[in-house]
Amino acid sequence: MINCLLIKVSHNSRGVLSRSYRTLSAEEITIGRGAECTIHLPDPRLAMHHAVIKRLDDGQLHLIRINGELESQGSIVQNVALSNGMQVMIGPYQLVVEPAPPDVNLSISLLLLHRLPDDFQDLKARTHEPLYGASAFKRRLSIAMAAIIALLFLALPLAQNLIPTLKATMAQLPLGFDRVWSPGHISNSHLHFGSQCFNCHETLTQKVADSACVKCHQDTAAHIANPALEKSVFKSTSLFSDGIRCAECHLEHKAPHPLARQDNAMCVKCHGNIKAADPKTNLSDVKDFDRSHPEFKLTFRTGPAVVDFERIPQSETERLIEQSGLKFPHSQHFGKVQGPDGLWDVRNLSCTTCHRPEGKEMRFAAVSFNRDCVECHKSELTVGPAKATITVPHGAEKNVINTLRLQAPKDFTTYTESLKTDGCAYCHEVAITKKGDELPWRITPLQINQDWFSKAIFNHASHQTQQCQSCHLVENSETSEDVAMPDRKSCLRCHSGNNPKPKRIASSCMSCHEFHSSHAAPKTTAKK
Repeated sequence: MINCLLIKVSHNSRGVLSRSYRTLSAEEITIGRGAECTIHLPDPRLAMHHAVIKRLDDGQLHLIRINGELESQGSIVQNVALSNGMQVMIGPYQLVVEPAPPDVNLSISLLLLHRLPDDFQDLKARTHEPLYGASAFKRRLSIAMAAIIALLFLALPLAQNLIPTLKATMAQLPLGFDRVWSPGHISNSHLHFGSQCFNCHETLTQKVADSACVKCHQDTAAHIANPALEKSVFKSTSLFSDGIRCAECHLEHKAPHPLARQDNAMCVKCHGNIKAADPKTNLSDVKDFDRSHPEFKLTFRTGPAVVDFERIPQSETERLIEQSGLKFPHSQHFGKVQGPDGLWDVRNLSCTTCHRPEGKEMRFAAVSFNRDCVECHKSELTVGPAKATITVPHGAEKNVINTLRLQAPKDFTTYTESLKTDGCAYCHEVAITKKGDELPWRITPLQINQDWFSKAIFNHASHQTQQCQSCHLVENSETSEDVAMPDRKSCLRCHSGNNPKPKRIASSCMSCHEFHSSHAAPKTTAKK
């Protein structure tokens, strides 16, 4: 920043020199005839942007020509270092560098040395005398242009909407006269019929009604799964005195922006005071992700069915235990680990060794034994001495037991016990069966969760600049019961609320949530 004391020197009415002072602060001080220049000098002999004062790499202030000429010591120069006592001619003005007070970086005085000739003002007045008859021509031209504008932008669009026969005729054409009233580009989804405004704007001067939307969108699912709640929210209420029209959340004529609104305002109307919209709800009020948002809830599988789940807040840390049926320490599967083929078999494992991303959103394929585990854990499927090893299949317990009965009938009991304690039990929870069961033991059914944040959307591809360990702290996890999902505090390291903050990304409701997604909701009420 340059703090400059500008001293303008001029002659008063008695011919005595007078000085006026003004302080300027700017990164660069521009000088010229242009009104936007920091130092405005209204003389026709100067360029609009004549010169600039700026600090160069050497740390010293320099006067540098832009479009005009600078004269120093009788010669034309490109660049002048501004030291105390330096004199430079900027057109008819003399610039002198004077001693600077303690609180400024530079003190300069400007004096008009060469005044304009006495006949300049007379020449200027005669130069701007309008041509004979020009005013009448311009008046006629302006009236004609006004009439054309009124015809194209008012009369013809009104006629199309008010005269039924003309409206019917224009409906057969690709464009209508009222297209000129369009306030912006139409979204791609409506582009095939959007040239005819009356498809949506059924009544002139009135807002688009829901009936116009429903003509095409007849099979659109309810926005809220509970019909009574949807009716109370979307119709006239204390929150929405006029109800909510489709066009309030789905904004047309805003392409290429999304058709559905992406700001927080409509979400906060309900969720900022959620009890007013639904007195029976257990949800907390939400106004902004940074300032007012409850702790995340994780979805835990409790059974094989889609509706078998329980959602637990991350603040209840003692309940965040996953019962997946697997024994899996992440700490032994991260970094350099000992492989199955001897002392020299050292392998470097990373998260993507087993968690393999797929698709443009980088969702992860379910971990598979045959793809991800068998290379290191094939010995857990073998029983018997080295010269008579039996390999059992990985899969249903019945196939394992039948293989042992077929290949080792004499050692069947020994081998099944070995598999139960050292083989299958190395990775799985094994349950002893009751008397009368055809199998001596069974594997506890797996309940591996593939979606912890079932009420939110997350795109790993947008976060691939970060290491997995930035959000998932699993390097020291010794048990599969640990849940290594990021909490709200972790997300706030990089994200803010609806407004951006230093080194944080602005994130609205729509960054992580879709609107209710009631069409995907299970039909049976699940545990909350």
